[in-house]
Amino acid sequence: MSNPQQPEPNYPGQNPPPVPPGPGYPPQTGGAPQWQQPPSSAAPQAGGPQAGGPQYGGPQYAAAGQEPYARNPYPQGQSQSGQYPPGQFGQPPARKSRKVLWIVLSIVAGVIVLAVVGVLLLVNLVGNATSKARSLADEFTNLVVSGQTEQAYDNYLSQPLKDELDKQSFMDGIASLELDSSCKPNYNSVNVNNNNGNNKADLSGALQCDGKTIDLHYVFEGSNDLKMSSIRLRP
Repeated sequence: MSNPQQPEPNYPGQNPPPVPPGPGYPPQTGGAPQWQQPPSSAAPQAGGPQAGGPQYGGPQYAAAGQEPYARNPYPQGQSQSGQYPPGQFGQPPARKSRKVLWIVLSIVAGVIVLAVVGVLLLVNLVGNATSKARSLADEFTNLVVSGQTEQAYDNYLSQPLKDELDKQSFMDGIASLELDSSCKPNYNSVNVNNNNGNNKADLSGALQCDGKTIDLHYVFEGSNDLKMSSIRLRP
């Protein structure tokens, strides 16, 4: 006798015995039995992904009113340190503006230096000319006071003045003043100027003598050596 608990052997050409359906499956009618895996005891949660399988889906979008991506807190071209890199759109370097400033200051300083040097040269030239004119006037006066009238005429008078005033007339005019060693020149005004390379010194004052005063007016002119172009000695 066969044991009802043991399955009957499967012989070739025979269909396998039917297997009762598992729980949760409807009974099959007709045809060969189909082997199916019973469903898992753990039912999938509603609305959630199936356990054990990969998750697929389209791209996730943010809700309305929200930016889909986080905004970059630093503007384009600016690094985190707050400095702009040098370049076409970066902050211009300050070294260029400082260089221009130094160039402008150098030019201004150069102009000031040139102006100061020019003024100093002019003052020096005027001072030298004034000193030279005063020295010439003193030398001429000392000669006529000491009686060396002819030498004063030859060495200090210009040729145009000599053509206008001959030597004898000059000597007679000086002799009429009766000058002596007590006579000393006193210059009230000494003006020196230069016009197109021609220097001119104008001296005015008085010749102080014992008991009398003689007005004097000398004019010296010339490009290099100054010569007397005008003279006036009047009591």
